[in-house]
Amino acid sequence: MSQARLLSLQAECSLYFEENPYSIENEQGLALRLGRRREDLMPVLERLTSLSILQRVGEGEHAYYKYNQPDVIEKVVVWESQ
Repeated sequence: MSQARLLSLQAECSLYFEENPYSIENEQGLALRLGRRREDLMPVLERLTSLSILQRVGEGEHAYYKYNQPDVIEKVVVWESQ
């Protein structure tokens, strides 16, 4: 599979989990939801897990994936002195 195809699937998987942050999926379920082949998603899920975008729970055929929501800290200005 080409690098461009892998990156496209990686973005698609990331977007799915970002839009469904409480979803917990196994490889087959995610393939079904995205309309992709399980074999194509396996390296993508490994990559997203290694980047800590997804968390893998379990091993092998019993593994499930869920989104690691990033900790977002933003600066809020309550009162700006001049």
